[in-house]
Amino acid sequence: MVLDIRNISPAPAPGPTSVIPPTDLHNDLEALLWQASAGAAVERALAVKQLRQLVPAVQGLELLWQILDSEDDPRRLVAAQMLGFHRSWSASPSGVRRLLQYLHCERDTEVAAALVWCLRQRDEVGEFLTHQSPRLGREAALGLPLNSNTLGSLTRALLTECPPEIERILLDKLGNLHPSLVRQLVDQLHQCDLLISDQRLAPIFSRLPQVPLFEIFLEERNTWVWDPQQGVAQTAAAQNWHRLARSAEAALRQWPSLELLRYLFNRCGEDESFARHHAHLLQATLSGTGAEAGPELLDHLEQLTASASEDKVVRLAQLLVDLSTRLEGPAENKAAELLEDLKSRSADLKLKIYHLQQGLA
Repeated sequence: MVLDIRNISPAPAPGPTSVIPPTDLHNDLEALLWQASAGAAVERALAVKQLRQLVPAVQGLELLWQILDSEDDPRRLVAAQMLGFHRSWSASPSGVRRLLQYLHCERDTEVAAALVWCLRQRDEVGEFLTHQSPRLGREAALGLPLNSNTLGSLTRALLTECPPEIERILLDKLGNLHPSLVRQLVDQLHQCDLLISDQRLAPIFSRLPQVPLFEIFLEERNTWVWDPQQGVAQTAAAQNWHRLARSAEAALRQWPSLELLRYLFNRCGEDESFARHHAHLLQATLSGTGAEAGPELLDHLEQLTASASEDKVVRLAQLLVDLSTRLEGPAENKAAELLEDLKSRSADLKLKIYHLQQGLA
């Protein structure tokens, strides 16, 4: 069995060993590779530790490539892992092409997985997300960088029947997607020629940054109108867009984020027409807001109303009234105190907020 030099944390070995002294590391790379592959357990662990500390020169890297060339060499897995630890070869396009050539021809799953690991945080790793080997797909998912070049690979993987673990890894990554990339991902979904089910879309939209989703599907309200004279492709595109919009809105209603709620509160305070137009969505998002988010939202509303005009205060008071019905304990008391403070600003505000509380507005 060959040790995985990526994660090994060898314990100190008792007594003398036959491991080559550190001063000879640069001259004895080949011996260390043999020892890490076929030595006794303690010797393998110490050889691995030295290999991780060693930075191979050009001749050393060439030795690793040569070992990979030989299908019968027992050091191939350690050599592949060494290439992943010391990636000076990746600084040149020719080095990356060389590794991809080995990877495309590799028949040993363990070695192939190590070679995919070598490509971590490089765009090229996206090619292996849908590999027939789940082991390679998992390594690719773990090492995938999120950028405009890899969104296509990520989207295709999520829309196919990829293994559950790979799907989980990719969905977790979507939670860290930069908001500026959400529109491009939506375009990838829209242009996809697969029939995308709501079950596939729901977990994707539930992870994405929600403010860009709201802007794309509910604020800009881009629509694709079905026309009997359109071709099949245009009709499919229109149907796909409506499916995306429906799923996105459902995700926003069911799993509203604090970021989205703050954005909606800000816009409602500034724009009366916005508040009227999205009143139903606001009601739904507040219904889906957990009690743990209440204190933060109260603090935000307190800041927004601190020096606001009466019209703005009334619009925000409606949100505060709706929010207060979903709070308990200290948060509920704070909401009541804030409403009373708003009422005290003027007799007109007192009457309007009272009407809001009684459902008369």
